[in-house]
Amino acid sequence: MNWFEKWFDSKYYHILYKNRDSKEAAFFIDNILKIIKIKKNQTFLDLACGTGRHAVYLNKKGFRVKGIDLSEQSLIQARKYENETLRFELQDMRRFNFKKKYDVVLNLFTSFGYFENNDDNQQVFQNVEKSLKKNGYFIIDFLNVDKVINNLQGNEKKMLEGIEFNIKRAHDKKFIYKHISIIDAENSYSFTEKVKMIQKKEFISYSKNSRMQLLHTFGDYSLNQYVAKSSNRLIMIFQKI
Repeated sequence: MNWFEKWFDSKYYHILYKNRDSKEAAFFIDNILKIIKIKKNQTFLDLACGTGRHAVYLNKKGFRVKGIDLSEQSLIQARKYENETLRFELQDMRRFNFKKKYDVVLNLFTSFGYFENNDDNQQVFQNVEKSLKKNGYFIIDFLNVDKVINNLQGNEKKMLEGIEFNIKRAHDKKFIYKHISIIDAENSYSFTEKVKMIQKKEFISYSKNSRMQLLHTFGDYSLNQYVAKSSNRLIMIFQKI
């Protein structure tokens, strides 16, 4: 089992990240909708949707949304919000292949770069291209590698719901790591998050063999200009041509 399959389906993952900001997600989505040409009732596919905070907000805005994720525990939370125009499925973004095509595909909040094999990243782009309508958009929200490395916080300790989380951050030439040691009563566990250090030029290379071209690059959720050394995020909008 891959690290992300085990960790994202763990109850401790959901405890550690339980306070993710829905207002921030709504703010980002509202800004994105000002950039892309999209009409009400058009369709979104949210890859690695987690508990669905972006998908749910888009649905409330009047869009038809499908979210996919590998974590059954995340989907249990997301499915509480399902309706006729909002659905969630257990799917791997490397392997999904829907007959239906979408106006927009999303991959948000650093839900990319988990795979050892670079071909898997390429495969995601190919799947996205097949799932997009002509002139559809693919939006990626990824960490800014340069800033993260330059500001990497080494050790951190958190107490949440009576559980102790000890977090150690590190990086090598390929990945950024977050080693998480957990003490829960008399039990102890350990997990490791790892995200590939993918730069803008590499994302563009993934799109080379597809019909997608990069339209915009932004550096934060306010959609300010991307600056490699200082931006908080790397946000890219591709369009299928």
